[in-house]
Amino acid sequence: MYHFAVILFLGLALFKLVDVIEDFVPGLTRWHGLVTMALAVIGAYALDYNVFSGWQATFRDAWMGRAATGLAVGGMTSCWRAAFHYLGSAEGDAPEVKHPMHGPRSMAA
Repeated sequence: MYHFAVILFLGLALFKLVDVIEDFVPGLTRWHGLVTMALAVIGAYALDYNVFSGWQATFRDAWMGRAATGLAVGGMTSCWRAAFHYLGSAEGDAPEVKHPMHGPRSMAA
């Protein structure tokens, strides 16, 4: 049960980390899914965390467990977005809505 809670809260941390990164670099909004999954897998490797070994599930190689853990953490961010959206928070809005890309300002206007 603790392993599920770890994935749950790592997903929340990743959800907010990607949100902060998109605040500083609004152009990344169009690559939201790729950035989220890449950071999740990199984070699982950096933590050297394999949730599946805690559940006594084995993979052929160790790298597969860490990669699958990263993908599970990245997928958990969608659950957090849906939960925040259900609760009526602006945190649950799609990245394109929260961080609209503004074009260059026109000098003629």
